[in-house]
Amino acid sequence: MIFNDDKTEKEIIEKIDAAKEFLDRTPQKILIKNTGKIIKSIPAIPQISKKWFQKSYVIEPDKNDFLTGKGVFYLTEGRKLFLDTTAGHYQMTWGYDHPVLMNNLEKALEAGIPWDCHSNIPGFYVKKLSEKLVQICNPQANIQYIRNKQDSLNTVLLGIATGSVACSTAMKIAINYFKKNKPLAKKMVLVSLNGNYHGTDFLMQGLRGMWKELFSKYIIFEMVEPNDINGLRNVFKKHEKNIAAFFFEPVMMNREAILLNRDFIQEARNLTEKVDALMIVDEIQTCCWYPEIFMYKQFDITPDILILGKGLTAGFHPLSAIVYKRKLDSLKQYDAISTNGNAPLPAFMALSCLNLIERSLHTIGTLSSYYEKSLEKLVCEFPDIIVSRQGSGFLSGLKFKNQQIALQFHKKCLASGIWLRVHAYYQGHSTALTKFALCVTKDIIDFATTSFRKILKRF
Repeated sequence: MIFNDDKTEKEIIEKIDAAKEFLDRTPQKILIKNTGKIIKSIPAIPQISKKWFQKSYVIEPDKNDFLTGKGVFYLTEGRKLFLDTTAGHYQMTWGYDHPVLMNNLEKALEAGIPWDCHSNIPGFYVKKLSEKLVQICNPQANIQYIRNKQDSLNTVLLGIATGSVACSTAMKIAINYFKKNKPLAKKMVLVSLNGNYHGTDFLMQGLRGMWKELFSKYIIFEMVEPNDINGLRNVFKKHEKNIAAFFFEPVMMNREAILLNRDFIQEARNLTEKVDALMIVDEIQTCCWYPEIFMYKQFDITPDILILGKGLTAGFHPLSAIVYKRKLDSLKQYDAISTNGNAPLPAFMALSCLNLIERSLHTIGTLSSYYEKSLEKLVCEFPDIIVSRQGSGFLSGLKFKNQQIALQFHKKCLASGIWLRVHAYYQGHSTALTKFALCVTKDIIDFATTSFRKILKRF
């Protein structure tokens, strides 16, 4: 019993089961047809108020809160059916309740794979996942041959749960490397892109201009505009050997899904190598969403540190990782750790997720390209409303002429049962964002873009 009232608890569970059964037994074409509607065949569920929440989370009415999901669809407490175009909060790689992953989970529990254990004694699947990540980074190499190479991505830290901790761990490695190799430097310079995210750790938030009073004595944070090669060159020319690291996200989902271009990233690699600074790629958003699995490969570069998170476990349980070069292995055991890091069952689910991706590479590539082209058609059809398509593949958005249009588009999408995000809270930001789960189908993409088209025609 979870509640104090057995009868209430039983009633709520029965109603959630009824909602889940509806999603399980209803064909996709019927779910598409009923998107945005109240499913009256499902019994109403008592709603619990958010009155105890912090005020920043009390945005939507209780009836709009999540109840249960299947694939890319979910039902709210108010029984409204939504199409989720954002993979939960960008992390449900295969959507809700994926049959293969759920079957694997059930088998893992039957086999006795524990949810968690002490971080000092990682389970079999934690070790197996570390090996798998190295193999993905070095697909053509003999895994034994690269084990001790100092300049290969062959060292994995899995003792961290969240992306924020993973990013701060990468930062600590960069600081250690800087102190060791540039002991005479009076100040350390960290370079990032304007509009970066890199988590909620206060050290990482310094990369986007927060907490300046804490860092000004020791650290200089420099932000460059995305894809501004001259701006990047100027920063490196200004600070040269004082630069410790350059951080970037291949698709900047915190800044209107800006896609970094190949020339910019290759120049960044050249500049970091010239001044012996680390290149750190944050793939918390992009990992597991592309046929290459890690998107940095599209730029034909090798970073010094690769940060992974969000979709790694398909949303099952937070488990993040960093993969880095052996020469950077400087952290002591408890310098960077999470209570739920090195957890065996999440590692098993991460391996299941990666296996499913490898079995679906062609489909992922084909459908993500199809989605891009579908959005491009909308850009061509509505040049007075839409400025451009942003991002790459399923991590794509539509940038509108102004914030008002973006906000109205977002509002109309939600009203019609299509859940997406919008960036319109800073001046110049006016982009609706999507990140479809990899279980999406062509029919769902067609339905989503047709719905967008109908909404745009009403402007």
